[in-house]
Amino acid sequence: MNSRERMLTALRHQEPDRVPIDFGGGPTGIEVGAYDPLKTLLGFQSQTKTFVRDHVEVDEPILERFGVDTRYLRAGAPRGFQIRMEPDNSYVDIWGTRWQKPPDSFYYDMAGYPIQEPTLEALKRYRWPDPRDPGRTDGLPERAKTLFEKTNYAIVLDVTGFGVFEQGWALRGFQDFLVDMAAEPKFAEALIQAVADYQVALYDHVLAEIGPYVQVVMVAEDLGTQHAPMISLETYRRLVKPAQKRVWQFIKSKTEARLFLHSCGSVRAFIPDLIELGVDILNPVQVAAKDMDPKELKAEFGKDLTFWGGGCDTQRVLTFGTPEEVEKEVRTRIFELAPGGGFVFNQIHNIQPQVPPE
Repeated sequence: MNSRERMLTALRHQEPDRVPIDFGGGPTGIEVGAYDPLKTLLGFQSQTKTFVRDHVEVDEPILERFGVDTRYLRAGAPRGFQIRMEPDNSYVDIWGTRWQKPPDSFYYDMAGYPIQEPTLEALKRYRWPDPRDPGRTDGLPERAKTLFEKTNYAIVLDVTGFGVFEQGWALRGFQDFLVDMAAEPKFAEALIQAVADYQVALYDHVLAEIGPYVQVVMVAEDLGTQHAPMISLETYRRLVKPAQKRVWQFIKSKTEARLFLHSCGSVRAFIPDLIELGVDILNPVQVAAKDMDPKELKAEFGKDLTFWGGGCDTQRVLTFGTPEEVEKEVRTRIFELAPGGGFVFNQIHNIQPQVPPE
């Protein structure tokens, strides 16, 4: 089997010749702090490139070295937009959200939010980015056509953006938006639905250009913490799920690609709803979170979902374990998740800084 055949076989819940391997997506790749030592170990020299914050654009020779079956397409930035780093190591994204990387941190955190008040008037004043800006698809159709016709890789579309719930807190702040959902539900619903309007227009713009070429469309919506869902099922079904339904079913109406959802943490309680909404693939399968035992997930939901991830715990094993312990974990996860197909190998979320390259 070639890579595309291997991936499509697994996504049909049939066993391919080997488990497909993914590496390099927004939530399935590697951070700069781990990538540079890996290149040194392998004797590979290149200028490290990132596509958002410290998420690495993995070099083609590295993808080939590890037998990676996927290649990614990403929507571009609006024309004329450039990241401008400030002296305090912060920048403002296309939404007006400020991100800052403290001196003692590996990560950029949200540090400033464009919608300061939970009112419909404040929402009306907000200036939305243009989802149909031509920069979003500059060069994308040509790259998609080349990947589809000249290679045998499985092609994944990753627009490197948040879902309707996550973008809500990126515009308001995490704590404030959770309060909004309880205390100002009309505002919270209006904001979520406005984000959905934007996303439908963006996917309409992008998929009109490349829909026939892609096998997987990646979306993201973190719903879980380490120990529990972020919000109750009642709140989710009332405020978030209707907007997700509108966006995700629109995507599926425009392409035959499978729908890939990245959702961190303890999300088992949401899985029946996610399947109902048309989610085909669940990532990252955070096995160290509560209620995320991979054997149980496979038994309960394996007929409906492909598990993309779960291959090695990046919180403890990959970060602090020996190479032998990593190998044992990988073999165990393949044994638990691969039978019958419906499994794509990837570590659990991105490989983090200071993970030993071995």
